[in-house]
Amino acid sequence: MMRIDVIPYASAVKNKWIKNKNVVIIDVLRMGSVMLTGLANGAKGFIPAASVDKAINISKNMDAGTCLLGGERDTKVIKGFTLGNSPFDYTKETVEDKTIILTTTNGTVAIEASADAKKVFIGTFLNMKALTEVLSDLEEVVLVCSGTNEQFSMDDGMCAAMIIDNLDRNHSLNLSDLAQTLLQAYKSKSGNLKLLLKDCYHLNLLKRNGFEKDVTYCLQTNIYDFVPEIKNTIVVKPKITQKTSL
Repeated sequence: MMRIDVIPYASAVKNKWIKNKNVVIIDVLRMGSVMLTGLANGAKGFIPAASVDKAINISKNMDAGTCLLGGERDTKVIKGFTLGNSPFDYTKETVEDKTIILTTTNGTVAIEASADAKKVFIGTFLNMKALTEVLSDLEEVVLVCSGTNEQFSMDDGMCAAMIIDNLDRNHSLNLSDLAQTLLQAYKSKSGNLKLLLKDCYHLNLLKRNGFEKDVTYCLQTNIYDFVPEIKNTIVVKPKITQKTSL
């Protein structure tokens, strides 16, 4: 029987809940989707940094021309950074053969908080089928929703629910209370993301700030067939061929 726990937002992560566990970091809008896109387009990897200062300090210790600074605060590009947190920034022409040092308000915080996990994967709607296949071989999984400003966010929650729903089709699951609640909510609208997320605060904030195109892109399912994993503190792409790139 597979055990699945869900943590609702980044600052709720406690070491005892993730230590030596298999963890999936979920930040649908937009960090996880950015990482999938950048890696598909040839980026060497992403170094997550919880703060702007830490990202800048990391970049100072890297050879010139080998890395790019990316990220956001309050959904907008950070002053002095080359890239924001839109997947459309991470084109092949821009990121190929580069290491991206990325800092975001929520997702990179969740990654740093999960440093003592056994394995850390990046999961989004964009790689849902591939993610489900990877998780199918595991006995215990912790889904970490990054959330928004230290609160639960429905976009990440429904991604977690879709993961659980997919696994539930072929596995006997032991679900935490939050995992059960998210699954029930997801099934109440038959997994229709448009209906489930129409009142999502973070999604609508992005739309108001001019990122509707990002939202539409990030809510697509199964356009990438790989699952990024953290290796030696860097998020990297496994050595398989992806089906599609932006």
